[in-house]
Amino acid sequence: MNTLRTIWLVLCEILVEPGDLPSGSTKGFLRVTMWADSEESVKERLSECLESYRWHLISIEKANPIEESVEYPEEILLMIERTRNSENAIILGRIYSYKVE
Repeated sequence: MNTLRTIWLVLCEILVEPGDLPSGSTKGFLRVTMWADSEESVKERLSECLESYRWHLISIEKANPIEESVEYPEEILLMIERTRNSENAIILGRIYSYKVE
């Protein structure tokens, strides 16, 4: 089976361990870049990665292969470049936490 893997940009909601974030929150949004061949493989690999931190994937808000014609912010461009250098890489970006009311 020969599947085409590309770099994906993912926006997801996660649940982290208490004390892992400076804000004290346990929920947040996170951007991720990684190699994958489908949204299902994104979900599987990302869930496994997060579990290694004892974090949990709540939902994937958006997941798409990167588009070379799009001008991404510098932070995302750096994540994409790091991902290009390793097909096994899963690059986690900044976590934007929020408190549940």
